[in-house]
Amino acid sequence: MPKKKIFVADNQEDVLSMLSDFLTSKGYEVMGSKDPKELIKSIKHFQPDLILLDLLMPDLDGFEICRILNNDPESQATPIIIMSGLSDLVDIKRAYKLGVVGYLIKPFDMKTVLSEIEKAIANKESLQ
Repeated sequence: MPKKKIFVADNQEDVLSMLSDFLTSKGYEVMGSKDPKELIKSIKHFQPDLILLDLLMPDLDGFEICRILNNDPESQATPIIIMSGLSDLVDIKRAYKLGVVGYLIKPFDMKTVLSEIEKAIANKESLQ
């Protein structure tokens, strides 16, 4: 069985590195980017099973990235979990209206991240 692929998008290098190392150690194939302009192209090329996406990105925020991915037939079925320092209910509701499957507030604990990822991937597979 091939490794599940996760794309991590965060503009903080330490968060990208921490999540990449952790998820790789759990058996996932991981690709990351902190450049929102390259994200869409990278995601299409990598074809992940799940996307972890920060909302606070320079130039193109996570809300806009969600909108772009959800309007593209190649990526619209890929579950997106938001990870953000934005904890306001308005931001959380806005993200869910854009179709995300999870919302993690920073700082988050890795067991919670793993649990959300496993749940989202299992749910995606049950729909196929």
